[in-house]
Amino acid sequence: MKAISVIGILSACLVGYTRAACGEAFAQCGGNNYDGEVCCVAGTECEYVNESYSQCNPVEDSSDDDKNEAIVDVDVTVENDEDSTEESDNENEKKPQLPKGTGIQYFEKCKNPKHWAMTYDDGPTEYADLMLDLFKKYDIKVTFFICEFKRIIKRMYDEGHVIGNHTYNHLNLVDLTPDEIVNEMKLVEDPIYEIIGKRPAFVRLPFGSGASEEKVMNTLESLGYHAAINWNVDTMDWDNTGSIDYSNKVITEKLGQPLITLNHLAFDGVTKENIAALAEFEIQYILSQGYTPVTMDECLGIQAYQ
Repeated sequence: MKAISVIGILSACLVGYTRAACGEAFAQCGGNNYDGEVCCVAGTECEYVNESYSQCNPVEDSSDDDKNEAIVDVDVTVENDEDSTEESDNENEKKPQLPKGTGIQYFEKCKNPKHWAMTYDDGPTEYADLMLDLFKKYDIKVTFFICEFKRIIKRMYDEGHVIGNHTYNHLNLVDLTPDEIVNEMKLVEDPIYEIIGKRPAFVRLPFGSGASEEKVMNTLESLGYHAAINWNVDTMDWDNTGSIDYSNKVITEKLGQPLITLNHLAFDGVTKENIAALAEFEIQYILSQGYTPVTMDECLGIQAYQ
């Protein structure tokens, strides 16, 4: 089976970013307890999702409404491999060499229109081994944007997945000083280096916020980061308990574009059954639409590590 690539923090096709305080595409722009700017950059509009969350969504072309939705039946059985926790030959070392990034840029979708990058934020959590077993079942390589450092990171890396930085405390970087931003990044980056011997070049900004802030981007660039990566498909798993119906809807709306799907390793109401079921639905449905799964480095065409 052709290797599949999923990414645990995320992003893709190069787009320019403007220096402003308003939210970029798919950033949060409102909701209970939200204290950021209630506005969005040009080409997007703030749309209500629920009482706790509003999001900056791109203004859509009406032609996208013609796509038909289709639910794919999925088998959510996850086979337990007794050897699944054993370290394999490092798959990252077998990848083709990509050029290093220059400066720092903002991405929200892949460059190739038929590429799909599946990403996971947060954690690693107690469900990380389960998900790694599932990805092995499908021969999938993924990228994780992590907040913590645990022994599971070594397994993630050795099995060919990409590791990105999601900051230590998941604070809105727009509200922090440059020194505080450095601390948030280094608290994750330094232990990653101790575990895998490499420093991430990809960051997922908490709340998708900060790519239009010069202070944030300049600080990240000074640390050696080359890509701030958002997404163009948000499964909202953290708010809807991993709803397959909702994911089917938002994925279908974006068919025909490069895809970066946002998922989480932890959310309210998560179980090993629903987190695996949502992942298998996404994999089977998106593959059935002719997409090639890629890791974030292939999605962007630049190296994942500094």
